[in-house]
Amino acid sequence: MRLIHLAFFTFCLSAISAYSQDVLYTITGNKLPAKVVEINSNDIKYKDPKNLDGPTYVISKTDIVLIQYYNGFTEVINANPTTISPKTVEFVNITPVKSIDTVTAPVRVKPLEKKPLNLYYLNNNMLSINALALANGDITLMYDRDFNNKLSLTFLGGYSFNAHMGGLNGFIREAKDNAKKKFDAGVGINFMPNSKRRVQYFVGILGKYMAYDYQNVIDTTNNQKKYKKEKAYQVAIMISNGLIFKVTPNFNFKVFISVGGQINSTPLEVINSDGTKSNLSNYPKAYLGYCFGYRF
Repeated sequence: MRLIHLAFFTFCLSAISAYSQDVLYTITGNKLPAKVVEINSNDIKYKDPKNLDGPTYVISKTDIVLIQYYNGFTEVINANPTTISPKTVEFVNITPVKSIDTVTAPVRVKPLEKKPLNLYYLNNNMLSINALALANGDITLMYDRDFNNKLSLTFLGGYSFNAHMGGLNGFIREAKDNAKKKFDAGVGINFMPNSKRRVQYFVGILGKYMAYDYQNVIDTTNNQKKYKKEKAYQVAIMISNGLIFKVTPNFNFKVFISVGGQINSTPLEVINSDGTKSNLSNYPKAYLGYCFGYRF
């Protein structure tokens, strides 16, 4: 299971390294891949990232809205550019000319529509840490990747340093002696109905795997219990609801609650006072998050 944990963090590092070039955002809405070499009071000098030994290009700072560097840092050049416009096509309607002297209608040109550039939705990746898990002795990292500002994928991985099970897994602690959580791994998909607000609601599905250890009673001779360390696991599917707060273009935090049920796990049985057994494997599963993240 350590391979699953290692693969998750390798995936996060690969996602970060994939953005190894700078990007210039122009006032016309274009993205210009570049390797910035110098910024002075009037111009920006850059090279083609595919030909770093080639010529150095120069562009005026008045034509650039911001620079997104390869390490995720964003530098705003023009916070409120006056000539930002999306890429559009000018429509020209011309009535056929009957003769050289008669034109039945003048040429009409549709004006270009100007819209402000939303700096808070330029970065589609976020790496965050779950502060609630940290308070419980877990170090849990989450990676979110947005697609078209409507859908996002979430990957999580965490390791527990807590000597006992947390409160949300109390039923496992009740069924298994000295139960101790080892690590979490999960993946989810989310949908955002309103994609251009600074506070963004999302709903989705989260699948989560948890590995833990416990002490299994193997002998009760002379009323002396002997234990053997055993490994166990839990798989759950949950519905997530949450909010993402876009504080700045790079700093975000999100809160969420996921509730669902176990679909497969190590059996959880307890013996009641009357000698009967109760199965706790069907108890609901919950996962909470309060995450501080860096968007890049």
